[in-house]
Amino acid sequence: MSTSTDGVTWTAPARIPIDSLTSTVDHFIPGLAVEPATSGSTAHLALTYYYYSAANCGASPCALYTGFISSPDGGNTWTAPETLAGPMSLAWLPNTFAGLMVGDYVATAYSGGKAFAIFAAAQANSGTLFDEPIYATTTGLTAAKQAVAFTSATEQPVPNAHSDHPRRQFYDQEHRYPIPHD
Repeated sequence: MSTSTDGVTWTAPARIPIDSLTSTVDHFIPGLAVEPATSGSTAHLALTYYYYSAANCGASPCALYTGFISSPDGGNTWTAPETLAGPMSLAWLPNTFAGLMVGDYVATAYSGGKAFAIFAAAQANSGTLFDEPIYATTTGLTAAKQAVAFTSATEQPVPNAHSDHPRRQFYDQEHRYPIPHD
């Protein structure tokens, strides 16, 4: 996570402590929200995301989950992560030109002081029909619900860290040609 007060200058990235530094979990496609009435060191943050329980899993044993974590103090501390959906079999996802796709259908929104997670959760296919509806939490998830707070404030970057996934080309719809992307 990185923050900015003006959108031009940003802080050095800080890890959101969803897992330990030695975890093999792979987190991706985040949906971050800030409660509108909050800011700075008292900002309420909420993050909905997808994850694999093991980053180097193969397609058949790999399972996809949806998770949620929040911070009541601008990212200084975080609640314990919650699993909202899963496990989802990758065989339940559509196969596109870019590979298996849960889509970028994830968001978090605040209403009435509570964070609501919006996400896709695949079910077993019915023949050739996919069953991947979009869900939203109905009661809201509150940052004040933290029994245990976690922080990554004292952690140091992992030297020479890199992704365990190869670089891929992504298709630019407007220009109709593949563009490199990290």
